[in-house]
Amino acid sequence: MTSQRPAPITIPDVRGHDGDKARRILEKLGLTDVRMCSTNPAYGVVMLESCWTAVSIDPPPGTVVGANDPVVVNVYKD
Repeated sequence: MTSQRPAPITIPDVRGHDGDKARRILEKLGLTDVRMCSTNPAYGVVMLESCWTAVSIDPPPGTVVGANDPVVVNVYKD
């Protein structure tokens, strides 16, 4: 018996969404390792993701990844 590999997932462009919505979009696609990273040196930890704005994502939009591959959403807040 052969096991099926999970379908590949294409990273969408989540720039401009709040962090919470960006996470929900990515997890709805089946991604399991979504992390938020602050781009503002004044904030080391991202808390209340809905108060942050996604400014970039790594791997970049259009990249094909597996469900368990790490995805980092870089977020900013004043």
